[in-house]
Amino acid sequence: MGVLNRTLHNWRQQGRKRRRASLLLAALLIPACTYLRAAPEPAVANAQLTELSGLTRSLATDDWLWGHNDSGDTARLFRVGLDGSDGGIVPVPDAVAIDWEDIATLRWRGQPALLIGDIGDNSGKRAAITLYAVRDPGATGTLAPLLWQLNLRYPDGPRDAEGLAVDPLNGDILILSKRERPAVIYRVPMPDKPPAPGAIFTAEKLGPVLHLPVPTAVDLADDPVYGLLRDWPTALDIAPDGLSAIVTTYKDAHRYRRTADESWAAAFARVPQRIKLPQWKQTEAGAFTADGQRFCAGSEQRAGFACLTLPPLMP
Repeated sequence: MGVLNRTLHNWRQQGRKRRRASLLLAALLIPACTYLRAAPEPAVANAQLTELSGLTRSLATDDWLWGHNDSGDTARLFRVGLDGSDGGIVPVPDAVAIDWEDIATLRWRGQPALLIGDIGDNSGKRAAITLYAVRDPGATGTLAPLLWQLNLRYPDGPRDAEGLAVDPLNGDILILSKRERPAVIYRVPMPDKPPAPGAIFTAEKLGPVLHLPVPTAVDLADDPVYGLLRDWPTALDIAPDGLSAIVTTYKDAHRYRRTADESWAAAFARVPQRIKLPQWKQTEAGAFTADGQRFCAGSEQRAGFACLTLPPLMP
């Protein structure tokens, strides 16, 4: 995908040659690495879930999460237990999987539903991205029927994105960009009826997501490729009470809090609470559990999966 080349090009455009050079020099002076050295966590059990890219809780059952693969797979969802166990595969009829990157939970007309984000765009060339709302099959359903499809564009041109969430307080859809510093959050109002086929809507730009820690010399020493990208957002989820959101990156997760009457633009300007994750390679999925007390995360390379108890939310 040329991730490193594109990243270095972006850094040159942003005038960061000196900073990168200093980090690389410092990395050469570090004799030991700290990441990717911990004992591997168990991966998800289903061997067909080869590139876990999106994860969300279910509103139809507390026993399962929903996950999906990255680009290259068919339109299907995977039930994943809180211990990574396999609950089976559920096809999504009438949907297309171009580059599914995240999934969110919502209620559509009072019923449990899921929102799948076909929002990946590594080359930044897609004229429009697509969100698929499907019925939540729960613990035993064998299909995820399509409820509606929403086609979107960004107000400032194509963006690669891997974060998608739905605000449980007002139904707003949030999309988080990936390949820019700082990352940017976009908003889409929840439609009150299925959008017309072929219609393309424009997302609203809310503002930056600030204070994600930049890569360190240790990150570069551990991994010359992904070490440069450890602050890139790879998932987004909002707590069941709507009062905090977690941004997952390649390194750790970061929890932003807000008050009930506060905008997400204001909340994402705060310094977040760091949630330490196991140091897997290419962590790309993260979600609150249904009780909001734990956070589940997983690697796209089957390097690990775990549900961690969250610390108290910082005041």
